[in-house]
Amino acid sequence: MIRIFYFLIQSWMVSTIVGGLPSGMTATGAEIPASEAWEALPKYEPGQDMAALLAIDREVIAAMKTPENRAACAAKLARILTQRETTHAARQYICLQLRQVGTASEVPLLEKLLEQSQTAEIARYALESIPGPEATLVLRNALSKSEGKQLVGVIGSVAKRKDTAAIQDLTRLLDSTDPQVATAAIRALGNIAESNATHVLLNRAEKAGIPTPQVLACALLHGATGDPHAQEIYTKLSQSGQPEGIRRAALEGLLRLEGERGETTVLGWLFSDDTDRRRIATGHLQQFSDEQLDKLLAGLADLPDANKQTVVELAVARRGAKMLPMVMSFVESSNNDLKVVGIRSLGMIGDISSIPILIDRLPAGGDVTLAAQSALRNLPRKEVVSALLDALKNRDESRVPVIDLLMDLQCNDAIDPLIEIAADANPTLYGPALDGLRGIAAPNNTDIPRLINLLLRSQAGKHRDEVEKTILIVCDKLPANANRSELVLAALVKVDPSEMPKYLPMLGRLGGSQPLRIVEASLASPDEAVRESAERALCNWPNADVATKLLHLVSEAENPTSRRRSLRAYIRVVSLKSDRPDTETLAMLQQAFNLSDGADEKRLVIARTSTVRTMEAVNWIAQFLDDPELAQASCHALVELAHHRFLRHPNMKQFGPILEKVSKISDDPSIVERAKRYRLGL
Repeated sequence: MIRIFYFLIQSWMVSTIVGGLPSGMTATGAEIPASEAWEALPKYEPGQDMAALLAIDREVIAAMKTPENRAACAAKLARILTQRETTHAARQYICLQLRQVGTASEVPLLEKLLEQSQTAEIARYALESIPGPEATLVLRNALSKSEGKQLVGVIGSVAKRKDTAAIQDLTRLLDSTDPQVATAAIRALGNIAESNATHVLLNRAEKAGIPTPQVLACALLHGATGDPHAQEIYTKLSQSGQPEGIRRAALEGLLRLEGERGETTVLGWLFSDDTDRRRIATGHLQQFSDEQLDKLLAGLADLPDANKQTVVELAVARRGAKMLPMVMSFVESSNNDLKVVGIRSLGMIGDISSIPILIDRLPAGGDVTLAAQSALRNLPRKEVVSALLDALKNRDESRVPVIDLLMDLQCNDAIDPLIEIAADANPTLYGPALDGLRGIAAPNNTDIPRLINLLLRSQAGKHRDEVEKTILIVCDKLPANANRSELVLAALVKVDPSEMPKYLPMLGRLGGSQPLRIVEASLASPDEAVRESAERALCNWPNADVATKLLHLVSEAENPTSRRRSLRAYIRVVSLKSDRPDTETLAMLQQAFNLSDGADEKRLVIARTSTVRTMEAVNWIAQFLDDPELAQASCHALVELAHHRFLRHPNMKQFGPILEKVSKISDDPSIVERAKRYRLGL
C-alpha cells in the first residue's frame, strides 16, 4: 500500500511539474491558497481532494532552489509530522516530500519513526534519500535493531547509500536464518562494490563451490567493475560448471579487462573447444581489423564449424563480390564444412551468375542441399524461379529440392509443370510433385480446375487417392466456414458425365449437402462403374451424416468386397466425435460388430469403441479378453480407456481386475506397462 501511495503522489507531482494544473488549481478548477493547503494537510485521508497536496508540491519544488528555503520547508513538514492528529496518509505524504527537501535536522525525528512498525517503512524511504552522514548512521544502526521484512528494507537502503562502514554488519547478516535477509545482505555487498565487500563475497563463493549460487554470482558481477578483485571474480565465475549466463558475463568481463590485448584473446577463443568462449569471441568479430580478418580466413579450415560461417559472412559483408574467388574455392573444396560455408556465402554476395552453380549442388543432399536452397532464396527471385522451372523439367535428380524451393517461393508458374509430373503413375515422380501442388496451389477458379484435370488423368488406385487428397488439402485452405465443395462443383460442370466414376470418390472426401445429392443420385445409376464410385464416395465421407446410408449398403451388398468396405466406413464414421449420446454410439458399434463376418472388422470395432468413454464400453470390450482372436485388440482398447482418469478413478473396483488381466495376457510390453501403472492409480 505504501509503495502504491508513493507512486500515486509522485505521479501527481510529475503532472504538476511538466505543466499540468495551473498554480493553486484543483482538478475541477477551484483555487486553494497555500496557507489553506498547509492547514488541511494534517487531516488528509486517501480519496479526498488532492488540491492541498498539489499546492504543497509546488511549495516543496520552489523551496529546493536554495539551502535556506529547503531547510525551512523541511522544518515545516517535520512540525506537522510530529503532531498527534496528523493522519497516517499525511505522514506518508510528508515523508515523501522529505525525500526531496529533508536535511540532517529531520533525521532524529525520522529515526524515531523508523523504530515504530507503523511508520518504519515511510521513515526509511525518507532517510534513504536525505544527504549526509547522519541519515547513513541511522540506517546502519537499524541493521542491528530491525528484523524480518523491515530488516530486508533497511539492508536495501544501506546498499543504496553505499555505506562501506556497514560491511561488517552486512557480513554478519549473511548467516541469518531468514533466507530473505541473507539474500538481501549478499545483494547489498554487491551494490556497495567496495574492495572489502567484494572480498567477503569471494570468500563466500569459495566456500559455496561450483556452481556459485546465482544471487552470489550476480552480486559479484555487479561489484566487479573497477574493483581490484575483478580479475579474480571473472576468473572464478568463468570456470567450467558455472551457469551459462553467469559464465558468459564473466568471460565478457575478462575481455574488458584485457582492453586492446583482448583481440588476441578473441582470436584464441575462436579456435577453442569451449562453446561459451567461441560464442563470446564470435560476438566480437566486428571489431577485428582487415589484417586480423585475413589471418582468420587463412586458418579457416582449422576453425570450429560453428565459427566458419560467421567469419566468412563478416568478410563477405565487408568486401562483397571481392570475396567471390575465395568463396568459389570453398564451394569446390573437398572439405564439406568449407563447401557449405562457400555455398551459403554465394547467397550473401548476390551474384546471379552463381545460380547455376547452386542448382548443380541441390542434389548433393544433407547440409550442402540445405545451403544451396538457402543461398538461392537470397538471390533475385525472377532469375532464380526461371532457373528452378528449367531444372524441374530437365533435371530429374534435382526435382525434390527444387520443388521444396518452389513451394517456399510460392511460385504459381510451377503448377502446370508439377501437374505434368504428377500425372505420371510412378510414385517417385508423382509423390514430390503432389507435395509441391499441396503447398503452392490455391482454392480458386484457376487452380482447382487444373487439379480436377489431373484427377481425371490419374491412374485408379493409390495414384488417384493421392490426387484426391491433394484436392482436399487445397480446399482446406479456405476459411473454416467456407463451402469446400463449391469451387470443385463449379469445375466439374465442364467435365464430361462419362468421367463421373473418376471424381465421385473425391466428392465423398469433401462432404457437404450438394455432393451428397449427387452421390445419392449416382447410387441409382444403371452404370455399374458409377454406382461403385458412389459407394466409394460414401465410404470416404468425412462425418457420420451418411451412417444410415452406409448401413444400408452393408445390408444390401452382394459383393463381399463392397460389403466389407462399407462396413469399415460405417465403423469409422459412427466413432467420430459427435453430439450423439455415448449409449447410442456404443449401440451402433455393437450393431457393426454383429454384422462383421471376419475378425479384422471385429477388431476394428473394438479399437473404435475406445472412443466411447463409458464403463458400459469398458465392460463390453472386457468380455473379449478371453477370445484369442480379439484379446490383443481388447487389451489395447481397454488401456486407452483407462488412460482417462475421470473414467478410471471412480471405477477402480471394476477397472482394477480388468487391468490386472490385461497386464497378464497382453503381448505388447508398452500395453503391459501402462496397465500396471493405471492399476496403481498413476
